[in-house]
Amino acid sequence: MYFNIADIKVSYGNQQDGQVCIVKQVDDSFWKKKTDIDESRIVWKEWNNVKIPFLFNDSDKEDVLTKKDNRIIVNYDIVASAFYFLSGWNEYVSSEKDDFGRVKYNSTLIHRLKIDGVPVVNYYFDILSDAISQITGKAPNKDWHQHTFAVALSHDIDVCHGAWLQGSFSEFKKKRFLSIPKLILNRWFGKDDWFNFSKITGLERKYNANSTFYFLPRKGKVNEWENADYDIQSTDIKKVISDLSGNGNEIGVHGSFGTHNNTELLKQDMARIPDMSVEGNRFHFLMFDVSSTTSVLENAGLKYDTSIGFAEQIGFRRGTCLPFYLYNFEKNMISPVLEIPLIVMDVSLIYKKYMGLSQKESVPAVVALIEEVKKFNGVFSMLWHNTSFSDYKYTGWRDVYEQILSYCNDNDALLTSNIDIYNKIIDNAVSIKSK
Repeated sequence: MYFNIADIKVSYGNQQDGQVCIVKQVDDSFWKKKTDIDESRIVWKEWNNVKIPFLFNDSDKEDVLTKKDNRIIVNYDIVASAFYFLSGWNEYVSSEKDDFGRVKYNSTLIHRLKIDGVPVVNYYFDILSDAISQITGKAPNKDWHQHTFAVALSHDIDVCHGAWLQGSFSEFKKKRFLSIPKLILNRWFGKDDWFNFSKITGLERKYNANSTFYFLPRKGKVNEWENADYDIQSTDIKKVISDLSGNGNEIGVHGSFGTHNNTELLKQDMARIPDMSVEGNRFHFLMFDVSSTTSVLENAGLKYDTSIGFAEQIGFRRGTCLPFYLYNFEKNMISPVLEIPLIVMDVSLIYKKYMGLSQKESVPAVVALIEEVKKFNGVFSMLWHNTSFSDYKYTGWRDVYEQILSYCNDNDALLTSNIDIYNKIIDNAVSIKSK
């Protein structure tokens, strides 16, 4: 995943004295103006049989790499292009918002260039990797405990007491009337079909997998938006959290409405998770304000976040299938908080207002993204709500999840939690520095 490049020099900009030289095409003043790019300056070049965009170039006449006087020249500005995507520059300067205050997928350059299925930043780094390899004769480190790629499995626990009502309504619409008394009786005896944690972990154990469960610490509504339908401090939830953690799963905070721009509220949410030291977060409804949320995460003391993905579309919102450090626009510096970008969310596939795919259509759509992740020994991050494991309302989506797990398992993936991904990245970085 990484190079130890202590023995070679990589230069960027006017002073082309490195063994690997990256041509700089953007003036520093561009970033101070807080405007978006001139899309007429985007050029497309093929790398590893895939057309990828370079954002700041006037011409596509040069080869991507050229060799000159024992140096490798990268003729396109992969540094500025990578920063544009990873920092969320487009979202920072010109994005439109939906009713929840989230960035609209249709307003992003990712959508306009139709590269939601292409981890373009990984292609940029593959170019750099190739250049370094030509100089050193070495390949980058690739370590997911000898697995080809990693899969970060997670579940947002928004509701777990509503199958008796929503499931009954769904069964009624499908004219499956005999199921309704069963759902109501199950609820009466405290066995709601969405309170299904053992069903989730039982399925994952078949593939030697652990996962992360993000619990929502606030109950009820904020304005008209729903938080949890359960009490995080209730006896049954406390027991579930204890059992999940005791069996090797991670417990994270699912930051409730308003926490993505309020540090104190997020800290209160973290403190409500029973008997747990919380290290990771995903905001409810994938809320994230690129202008302020990074500071909130830093001030709350979280190690990582995994909120950055589109609700409307699966794919690579920041152009990468590897975790990266967030950029803090308030401080104008890289953050210590690691982002594990969300690539696939179940409701993006399911909801008709989003992609609205059938179960048969969903599996190949997800597999196409997995194949991109495999190319770069990346992290395929997937969110599957507990409701999607139910036999009611979301019938059949548990099978889709298992088909995805089976495909990843057959392709030599490490199936694990987000905190395990974080720890392996940190350990690997420390190991490379010590060499």
